[in-house]
Amino acid sequence: MIDLRSTVAKTLGNRHFHKSAGAIAGFASALSVIVGTFAGYATPKGWGRVTMALHIIQKPFIVKLAPLMTGAAVAMATAAGLLGFYLWVTDRQSDTPDHKSDGDS
Repeated sequence: MIDLRSTVAKTLGNRHFHKSAGAIAGFASALSVIVGTFAGYATPKGWGRVTMALHIIQKPFIVKLAPLMTGAAVAMATAAGLLGFYLWVTDRQSDTPDHKSDGDS
């Protein structure tokens, strides 16, 4: 059986994975902005808004979809940011020089 912890650590330590995660998060956020804009146009105006608020008619599907896409984009951006922070911390820990004591030359 493959050691899961070492496999995950090796995958997260990959810089290409970090850059790909950031690009995917950026694309998802751009897509959620576009869907949110379309949802704003698809929202009923005037008396249609009142009937939608009273649940007489259903919301358009895109209006239901927009908050879900925004939540997914925020989750991906958070994961990419945490991955970048993890890589930064592990790089700093591996780059620390060994300190010599005062008596050694």
